Amino acid sequence: MRNFASITLFTIVFLSACSPQKKENVLENDTLSLNGVWRFFASGDESEESLLTADYTQWDSLAVPGNWDTENRYAHFKGKGYYQRHFTLPKNWQNKQVRLRFDAVYETSKVWLNGKLLGIHEGGYTPFEFNITDQVRTDRPNSILVMADNTFRRGAWWAWGGISRDVSLLAHNDVRLVRQHISAVPDFDNGVVDFAISYKIENNSDTLQNLNIDPEILGPDHKSWQPETLEVTVAANETIEKVLTFKKELKEVELWHFDRPHLYVLNSSLVSNDQEVDTLSDTFGIRKMEAIGEQLFLNNEAVRLNGFNRVHDHRLYGNTEPEELIKRDIMDIKALGGNFSRIMHAPASENLLKFCDSIGYMLIEEIPVWGRGAPNAIPNNPRTKKWLGEMIERDFNHPSVVGWSMGNEIGNPDGEWQDMTMTPDQYNYVNDMIDHVASLDSTRLKTVVSFTSHLPLARPGNEPYEKLDLLCMNSYGETFEKVGRAHAKFPGKPIFISEIGDKQIGLAPDAELSAGLIEQLDKIRTLPYVVGSALWTYNDYRSDYKATPPSENRAWGVVDVWRNKKNAYKQIQDIYAPVQNLAATIDGRSITITLSPRNKLDIPAFRMEGYVLKYELFDTMGKSIAKEQMELPTINPGDDELVFNLKNDKNAARIDLGLWSPMQIQVRTASSRETQKQAVKASNTPIIEFLGREGEHIGVGYTVGEKDSVFILKYGNGSTNLSEEKTTTLKGAFKVAWPPTEPFFAKIRSNASEWSAVKELE
Repeated sequence: MRNFASITLFTIVFLSACSPQKKENVLENDTLSLNGVWRFFASGDESEESLLTADYTQWDSLAVPGNWDTENRYAHFKGKGYYQRHFTLPKNWQNKQVRLRFDAVYETSKVWLNGKLLGIHEGGYTPFEFNITDQVRTDRPNSILVMADNTFRRGAWWAWGGISRDVSLLAHNDVRLVRQHISAVPDFDNGVVDFAISYKIENNSDTLQNLNIDPEILGPDHKSWQPETLEVTVAANETIEKVLTFKKELKEVELWHFDRPHLYVLNSSLVSNDQEVDTLSDTFGIRKMEAIGEQLFLNNEAVRLNGFNRVHDHRLYGNTEPEELIKRDIMDIKALGGNFSRIMHAPASENLLKFCDSIGYMLIEEIPVWGRGAPNAIPNNPRTKKWLGEMIERDFNHPSVVGWSMGNEIGNPDGEWQDMTMTPDQYNYVNDMIDHVASLDSTRLKTVVSFTSHLPLARPGNEPYEKLDLLCMNSYGETFEKVGRAHAKFPGKPIFISEIGDKQIGLAPDAELSAGLIEQLDKIRTLPYVVGSALWTYNDYRSDYKATPPSENRAWGVVDVWRNKKNAYKQIQDIYAPVQNLAATIDGRSITITLSPRNKLDIPAFRMEGYVLKYELFDTMGKSIAKEQMELPTINPGDDELVFNLKNDKNAARIDLGLWSPMQIQVRTASSRETQKQAVKASNTPIIEFLGREGEHIGVGYTVGEKDSVFILKYGNGSTNLSEEKTTTLKGAFKVAWPPTEPFFAKIRSNASEWSAVKELE
């Protein structure tokens, strides 16, 4: 049956996902950034003792945050890199507690202050800090020395070395709020939201402290409310945790959803003797993600969702994750129909999580316990518990984080693939870690990503499914059959295909999804216990994993390393779109637009609220003659086809359509006329794909052919003034020094090619 709807055209006010204003910290200038240029030395056989007293003025200079592997001269350095810099403590900090914080250093690090070892940290993706109050000099400059060792590596992604996140000094009073964790879970049966705020309070003084904590919650409408004051007593030189619980009527709040990511802010004040001594401010969302039977529910609605794995990788930025790259990538993933995935094999950067909070992308975070024979997959492992604890401690308040994963593709290192299972130690590792997660966070999904659950020897005794909320599995080929076998062995729980693929997609721009992958994506829609899939991957990435070509590029993405789209991009956008079909026809003075909703048993399948259809009309010469838009009714999976009849008063020859989400993201396109593909023909000549300015350097990214081994770059300040030349054997990317304000033009050739076209830095 067709549902014919009348059309009302109007201006639309879109939902704002901006969070309310955070409260500033009570201490002025309480943070001193140590980002910038540090001295750097790539160590060989030198002793640590000699480096503590080295002449640092003779060392190289590198940016922090940064990865040494993005620099030409250290592109393949694996080992211990040493960073050094000086700082002077602000004068108004002399009576404060002072901490030195690193947001991430890959992978094992040591830190010295003024020649004294502060400590060692293992794990390359989570923050750590030291209280340096008793070691820091107040009367003269201080010297920091950091060792970063990138020799530990698991998986096929590049082990980018160095200080990859911010470094800062923090000042605070003797008593402080270390952190606040807030859970806000709707109780739909009773019509309330259950709130719990867990505070960690630290007393560095020599006296007992009687304190009050005054919380305030600010909503997306900028209205606030104050829960009750929490009274706490902290003994001298002690740290305690205290929990405040309260309820609020469900009808009085806005829920967080991937299409409507309403955000709240918790501002808390720590008060001593009627004086505010510390404050904290954190953003959070109110939502409930749960697995019930073989379905996944978000806010009491059964949802079936798709997404993408995204490797934190860029040839110019490494894994430093600058804001502009994160925003571009996640917006792109949302435009491709992505709403949910286990996004990466390691903890995500905090700025990525913040953006996912604001734009509505749900993810499962994972620690880097990966593959057959994973060395850290042993029971009661303090190292993995520390990784997991640091990740949860940092990321607890992010509504975009809906689950925790214990690892990926863990299995017996011996024997053939078809005989693989988890070893007893690996099985016990997962169960032990799930119990540990439950003790830290009872509000999120618990999972591990399996590569063995469909295999002949898999069974409840070696596949730890009993304690999992969501069964995640990876599949490359025959996915329909593999998922069916896994479900037969482990029924009663939803399955999410955390990695789906077939083979490497190939190079931009012509590469397409394989016919086999398209077929498998279509077949799994009919399985009621499959709640979604995530393509491996969104982006191509650098790798030295086995079978990677000399270019060090694994071309699994729908975009390449420079974010150029492949033909596969539009293919997966149509497959992952929230509607089954969108089409338009022009017949004389009539225009017909047809929108086909998803079936109830489909992937994706969710209730569409607040979506908008925009369209543009063109004359016979291709000139735009009108732009209009219409608000769509709420569309549920299984609804009848929607047909909109318009009068072609302007005698348009073509209509282009766009389906837009409430977040103003275009998720499906269509046209009344198929446009010709203007595909770029592949050639043997390298192409400059990317030019990016980074301080006094230009990053150059380029394609690499099978026969290319040496590259020559000519560059200058004009297209006819390429007076500089550089030769390199680096494949894919390198940097050249260049004045920050000078125009930049370049062309490139290899030992096996002609010159490329000249490209200008925009």
